[in-house]
Amino acid sequence: MTTRPGRWPTFAPAATIRTSGRCTIARCMITVWMIAGWLIAGAALAQAPAQAPAQAPAPPAEPSPAPASEGAVTASPPPTSQSPPAAAASAEQAPWHTVTGPEKSFTADLPAPPKYTTIELKSGTGSLYTVHQYLLEQDEVAYIVETATYPEDINVSNPRTNLQGGLDNLAKSMEGAKWTSVDWVSHQGLTATDAVGTRRGHAIRSFSVMKGRQVFTLIYAGSPGTARSADVNRFVASLHVGP
Repeated sequence: MTTRPGRWPTFAPAATIRTSGRCTIARCMITVWMIAGWLIAGAALAQAPAQAPAQAPAPPAEPSPAPASEGAVTASPPPTSQSPPAAAASAEQAPWHTVTGPEKSFTADLPAPPKYTTIELKSGTGSLYTVHQYLLEQDEVAYIVETATYPEDINVSNPRTNLQGGLDNLAKSMEGAKWTSVDWVSHQGLTATDAVGTRRGHAIRSFSVMKGRQVFTLIYAGSPGTARSADVNRFVASLHVGP
C-alpha cells in the first residue's frame, strides 16, 4: 500500500486500515477518503462481464444492504428524487465552488475548492480504470465527489445491480454492517441511490448515479444528525450529469 501526505490515506483494502488516538473526523473517519473508492470498486464487481451477466436474487421488502459483494435488484421503477427544501433561498446562501468533471461529464457544488487526485483501480478481470476524486475537508466535515468510467469487462446492463453492489461493499464499514436507510431515486432520469449510515458515531451519506459506463458518487461525512442538513442536501442536489 502506498501513502500520500496529509490527513487522508490513499485507497487501500479495509483490512489494512488501523486507527488510534482521539476520535476525530480525520482519525475515526480515516477510511472516508476511501469510502467512495470502495463504493465504485464494489459497483464494478457487482456484475459479471457482459457476455455472462449475473442473475441477482429478489430483494427484501425494504432495502437493507448486507455486507456482500453482490446486491439484490428489483424490477419496480425508482421514485423521483426530491430537491432540498426551498426554504433556504438562494439569495441567502453563501457562494459555493462548482467542480467540473473530466470532459464536462458532470458539475457539482462544494462549500470551497476541493483537492483533486486520481486513483487507479482494477476490475475483477484485471482491467485498469481511473477514479477522479475531489476531496474537501473542513474541520470535522468532509465532502467527496468521485467519478469513473468502467472498462468494457464490467457489465453495466443493470445499473441498479452495480449500485447495490457498491452499497453492499461500503456497508461493511458502517455500524452494524448496514445502512440506516437506502432510497432508490431517479436523478435526471437516471437510476440513483441515496443512502445514510453511521461509522464510529459520525454521519455518512452516499449519493450515486450511473449513466452508461460512467458512475458518479457524492460522499459526505460529518457530525451525527447532519446527513440530511440543508448544506448536505444542497451538495447532493447540485450534481448535474453532463449530456
